[in-house]
Amino acid sequence: MQGRHPHPHTTTPISEVILPKRGKKRGSYSCGRCGVPKKGHVCNFPKNLNPIDNPSPNPDSSLLASPPSVVRPQPPPPMPQRHVLPQLRRALSFDDVDVNDSPGSDDDGEFSDLDNESDLVGSGSGIGTLPSSCLWEVFKRLPPPALLSSAKVCKGWSETSRRIWKSAVELRLRVPVNAQIGLVGSVLKKCPGLVKLSLRLESDIDATMLACIAFSCPKLDSMEILMCNSVNRITGDELGRFVAEKRCLTNLKMEGCSNLGGVTLCSTSLSTLSLSDLYCHAKMVFNCPNLKDVSLDFSHQENDTTDLTLMVDGLGRSCPRLQNIHIASIRLTHAVVLALTAANLRGLRMLSLVLGSEITDASVAAIASSYSSLELLDLSGSSISDSGIGMICNIFPETLSKLLLALCPNITSSGIQFAAAQLPNLELLDCGMTISDPDLDNPTTQENNDIQLQRTPNSKQHLIYQKLIIKHTCLKKLSLWGCSGLDALYLNCPELNDLNLNSCTNLNPERLLLQCPNLECVHALGCQDALVGTLKNQVCTDFMAVEDHSHCKRLPDGSKRIKVPDLFSPQPTDKKTKRISKRCCTVLVN
Repeated sequence: MQGRHPHPHTTTPISEVILPKRGKKRGSYSCGRCGVPKKGHVCNFPKNLNPIDNPSPNPDSSLLASPPSVVRPQPPPPMPQRHVLPQLRRALSFDDVDVNDSPGSDDDGEFSDLDNESDLVGSGSGIGTLPSSCLWEVFKRLPPPALLSSAKVCKGWSETSRRIWKSAVELRLRVPVNAQIGLVGSVLKKCPGLVKLSLRLESDIDATMLACIAFSCPKLDSMEILMCNSVNRITGDELGRFVAEKRCLTNLKMEGCSNLGGVTLCSTSLSTLSLSDLYCHAKMVFNCPNLKDVSLDFSHQENDTTDLTLMVDGLGRSCPRLQNIHIASIRLTHAVVLALTAANLRGLRMLSLVLGSEITDASVAAIASSYSSLELLDLSGSSISDSGIGMICNIFPETLSKLLLALCPNITSSGIQFAAAQLPNLELLDCGMTISDPDLDNPTTQENNDIQLQRTPNSKQHLIYQKLIIKHTCLKKLSLWGCSGLDALYLNCPELNDLNLNSCTNLNPERLLLQCPNLECVHALGCQDALVGTLKNQVCTDFMAVEDHSHCKRLPDGSKRIKVPDLFSPQPTDKKTKRISKRCCTVLVN
């Protein structure tokens, strides 16, 4: 029997060229006797006679009486691409992926030779395939650049990537320097159902970006634009037009608003508004009846000409549902506070008026008379004194949970202790830079201050060498940063978990006592090394104290109690001790 002759049309298999040689897993697709494809074929040749594998030496034999098409069959039809080529190309395509390709390529490109690729990806069988559910879980964890690159691997991956983009409801993007607007547009158009968008811009922005967002995100509910060493050139008219057209927008936050000029915002859906870096605005009108939370941060430049009194008056009249108000400006005055209290916002729960050096105890009285249900009050940078703290404690004893009085030079340790004693629900207390002397760390004025204190003992003597004693059952966060005039500190706060002592340069380590079992973090940047060591000893001690429950017995004369030896103890010694769990706390010094 002669050796097998290869079919004239079946040269070296493609698997031997593309893939390494493997063991044969299945038979041939063609009949071994006549060469006709096996599917639906009934061979007429006997098993022991095969005109292809065992050709007769005599061409005139009766075996050749059959039609030539049987003796010399036509070449079989090409193998279906689905069974061989797609699997091999998928295995090779993983090595050909270039993550540096342009992310703007079309995900719906033509794959003429991989028509059935999506079925194979979702089938869970074959070389390099994954179930669609697994592929979805992998793709939804990819960052946007990797997701864009994976869409060019094959049609199945492209379809999965397209569905991931289409189902996205929240997107956070960083736009690098000199990036074109088309880059952002190519990404946004893939997310027609986008609801929340956050852009961190390292390049300048203008109205073109707003137009791109308005066109690509029809269902946008929340938008955040953060500036990183870039310029925001959006004007007030352009921002007002964008807000008016986006009727689904409820949350808007934008930084770098120095070029707005005059701005008029009209929206019935907007509920949260945050604008920062505001400067010299001719007019600011907010016609938003459903606005509940507003935050306005103005520039710290002295030549700012914004009329805050007029702005606050209009804000109170056109936004009656305001609950949280935050305004930071060095031009805040008592007149601004009076305009705010005249609005009579009944639902106001949080009031933050920061950096207003002209806000005094009279302003506190006006606030207390109009808003008696405040939960947060922030008057940092004001000129209120201990008397103002007394009014706060009298009006808000049950509701106030957060009090921030940083950078208030007229407040002493007595006022802080009074606030902690009279506000039982207080959870946050910020008194940074209150117990301090502005010239204490200045060596050029140190001697002059000493002479002045000797001549006028009651002038600023309360700012030096003060002690602070706080005992509170609900306080969780206490900030005393920059209190360089603090000499002694005693805290008994079982719920306190965060303590800020940064730049407390004169705090005496021997006059420090912390009884705070739940303390988790202590900030001690700029403190003395001895103070840092004392803090670590007090808050990082491994409390593995052992409580002894051994039985005791008096001497025969009843004069002294002695321990009974373990021999006479009715319980094993391993059950007589009780371990107290140790406290873990971090002291941050840098």
